[in-house]
Amino acid sequence: MKKEDLKRALLNEKEKYESKTFDQLVKIDKPVTYECGSGKDWYQVEIQVLEKNDKYVHVVVSVDDGRLWRTILPLTSSFIVYKDK
Repeated sequence: MKKEDLKRALLNEKEKYESKTFDQLVKIDKPVTYECGSGKDWYQVEIQVLEKNDKYVHVVVSVDDGRLWRTILPLTSSFIVYKDK
């Protein structure tokens, strides 16, 4: 999969989780992993909570296409959701 396509996939996956509420995100207590697409458009997703407390939750989203270097260094992005929002 081309890097530009993986970047789009990362943004799409990130948007899915950014739209979740604080209460939904704090319930994630282990990494969430799944696969999307097929053929050359296939990629893996991992969602992990890096930090959570009474005020906010910090989440990281990673994607890779299964190739060795991309699995070692996946594309990642993180975001924070505050409880009061």
